[in-house]
Amino acid sequence: MRLADLDILVVDDHEAMRTLLLRVLNRAGVPRLRSAEAGAQALALLAERPANLILVDQSMPGMDGAAFIKTVRAEPALASARVIMITGRTETAQTGAARQAGADAVLIKPVTPRALLEAIDAVFAQS
Repeated sequence: MRLADLDILVVDDHEAMRTLLLRVLNRAGVPRLRSAEAGAQALALLAERPANLILVDQSMPGMDGAAFIKTVRAEPALASARVIMITGRTETAQTGAARQAGADAVLIKPVTPRALLEAIDAVFAQS
């Protein structure tokens, strides 16, 4: 899938990280970008308009990234969305939990623009 065809939702409780990800995606040519600072807010946005890619932080207050992904995966209207979890935790248990929750990929912070775009390409190349 081309970047110009994507509708991406960025979910992160840190404004600086949301801003960084949105800036990279905007410069890469993604036309439809939205952001949320919490899982519940993101689910409300997805109910209004599903996204075909969701970038979600692992550690957020309230609903963490794994719980958010499980909720997304349980919703038939969102089942086809690709999900990339972004985490600062490098433990195998954390990345494994993200995959078990339904993440298509896991990126470890700090995330470079190149790593982000490569991960997006990779999740859409998966069959």
